[in-house]
Amino acid sequence: MAKQNEPKTQKEIFGAAIGAEPDLVDRIFDYLASEIPGIDALALKLKEKTRAEFAGQECYISRRPLTERQKEVQQVLALFNGRNASEVGRRLGISRATVYRLLKQSGGR
Repeated sequence: MAKQNEPKTQKEIFGAAIGAEPDLVDRIFDYLASEIPGIDALALKLKEKTRAEFAGQECYISRRPLTERQKEVQQVLALFNGRNASEVGRRLGISRATVYRLLKQSGGR
C-alpha cells in the first residue's frame, strides 16, 4: 500500500529529491513539449544548451512585446501637443500619468 504523499511520476520524484520547484527554463520547455508533439528529445537538448548559455543570468520577461510599447509611444508623441495629456490618455485608453511617463521615457522626441 502506497503512502498518501508518495510521489507518483518521475517529475514528482525528481522534484521531491532535490526539494525544488521547476524553474523558468523547465516551465518554458515543458510548455513547448505540451504544445508541440514529438519535440521531447529535441527539447531536452535545447534545455541543456539554454542552461549552459544563460546560466546565472537574471532576466525580465515583459508582458507585452517591445514593439507594442514603441507603437504606444509613437501614438502619444503624435497626439500630444504639450497641453492635452488627459485627452491623449482618453483616446488611447491610458492614464494621464502614463502619457507623461511615456513622454519622459522617450525623451519627448
